[in-house]
Amino acid sequence: MDHINTEFADGPRHGDETSLPGVVNRTPLADRIKLRSEGARFVGLPTAGFDQRVFGGHLLAQLVLAAAQASADRHVESLHVQFLRPGRPREPISYPVRTIRTGRSRTVLAVSAEQAGRELVTGFVSMGPGEPSPPTGSIRPPQVPDPESLPSLPQRRAAGLPADSVRLPPHGDWRTASRPLDVRPVDEPSDDTSSPRCLWLRAEAVPGADDNLQRAVLAFASDRSLVPVIARARGERADLHRPAVSADHAMWFHADLEPGAWILYVQDCPAAGERSGLARGSLFDRDGRIVASVAQHAVLL
Repeated sequence: MDHINTEFADGPRHGDETSLPGVVNRTPLADRIKLRSEGARFVGLPTAGFDQRVFGGHLLAQLVLAAAQASADRHVESLHVQFLRPGRPREPISYPVRTIRTGRSRTVLAVSAEQAGRELVTGFVSMGPGEPSPPTGSIRPPQVPDPESLPSLPQRRAAGLPADSVRLPPHGDWRTASRPLDVRPVDEPSDDTSSPRCLWLRAEAVPGADDNLQRAVLAFASDRSLVPVIARARGERADLHRPAVSADHAMWFHADLEPGAWILYVQDCPAAGERSGLARGSLFDRDGRIVASVAQHAVLL
């Protein structure tokens, strides 16, 4: 159950623009996305205390956990999902899981998110035995300042700096926001749209988190501020750009990263058209090791 307090005296320090008046949600992210088993499906809740559609990353995280609970002896390797409809903020979400194929090295599951008879998300999750050691690769992150040297979103607001297209920044404590991630944008020259967009992210630490919970938290973070990179590639201003919605999301997990550790999210846009665009992302740990890859297609409205 979410740890919801009604605190009218706290003012704007907690939550964000979608917070219900007087409500503070101090529930850790791991508890916000947890599921309970109900027969052949799993049931979770949207984040309580906020009046908005269900964040896509929340659905992705719960999709990962549903697959993990349905195939408990394997690790989530990848997911490929379609976003179909927006979720409502105060209704339970059920996740039916169907096994497509089970082999010696891989299990493929069909998982969807449903709310009051409406299908919100549908897709496939691939489960495997897990890598015995972190993979090697040729891609390296760009050189950027350390996250501790960069201002937080509330500090950026106080200093009059742009939010860099980060929607719903926290008023003060990021742990009580609707999207509880500490986000530290790396500023780039405003006229350089060819360079990658970089963000440092971290979630709250989860002592003893298993591999699949770690990957659910990464899936949650992977949907944070990815679509705006398409607007940036189109040359649109961060605070005045064409609305867009996520159409689908693909993610591959290469290694594990403990929640609470900083992630460098390097984003770019290989194609930005008049009606749609593709955003890509690579998530690195502080040692420059890639832990996940992401691609998201967005439809421009």
